Amino acid sequence: MSLRKIPLERIKIPEVRVSSILNEEQKAFMASTIREIGLVQDLVVRDLGDGSYELVAGKSRLEELKKLGIVETPVKVISADEKLGLIMNLVENVARGEWDYISIAKSIRRLKELGATSEELERVFPWKKRWIDFLEELQDLPDDVTKAISERRITPTHVHLALNLPTIYEIHDGLRTAINLEWDTGTFKTFVQNRVEQISRVREEAAAKGVEPEIPAAKPLELIQYQQCLLCGYKKPREQIVTQLVCEPCKELVSYVTGQLGPAEDAIPVVYKALQIYFGKPQPTLP
Repeated sequence: MSLRKIPLERIKIPEVRVSSILNEEQKAFMASTIREIGLVQDLVVRDLGDGSYELVAGKSRLEELKKLGIVETPVKVISADEKLGLIMNLVENVARGEWDYISIAKSIRRLKELGATSEELERVFPWKKRWIDFLEELQDLPDDVTKAISERRITPTHVHLALNLPTIYEIHDGLRTAINLEWDTGTFKTFVQNRVEQISRVREEAAAKGVEPEIPAAKPLELIQYQQCLLCGYKKPREQIVTQLVCEPCKELVSYVTGQLGPAEDAIPVVYKALQIYFGKPQPTLP
């Protein structure tokens, strides 16, 4: 690695790379820092051997330098091929924690084309092979979905949940719904679970009658109104669902009671009456 002063016009930004995503405050801070004291961290480039250089790290810094009218700056020049340059780019930007998943997907595919093995990719990324392969395939989704992922309107987790839907049409339609209604992953999970159950029920009823199933159009706002209680197993209005830490014996007890006596609202008075017979009526509390 060497430090050279080169014209910014000779630095090329590769088509496949990952950039950190900065919020407005971070962008403003970086800009003011460069204006007042210059670059704190040098750009890193790789020598292409023809008088030009490919950017490895520092896209936001490079763009800010150009805005300020700076035409030349010292940069760190490394000797690396495309594969190593892309790996270095990934290591720097993924470690920062904010990135565009579609650029990650393209980088994974390009590294595989350049001969990177699964073991190498697992050393580069903080993920296992299965998730790396899943992320790579994000770039193959319809354009409106990849655009929404790049803009962070939905996440790869939305896509992972959508894959539980039974058809390509249902998957794409579900993701478009999540995008348009700005659903978080929790709300979208409820939609997917209820839609899968709805379609399964229609198919089972059609099969029992020996007819072709007629799948109803999804009604998103209706489908997210209810969630399944993990204790009794019944569907309840979402506002009645609360997150609690429950030990295994309590879970087994509640599941057994509701399994024998029906929904909780029916089971509660029966249990109360049984306890009164066994223990007697509750004694008044002393003042």
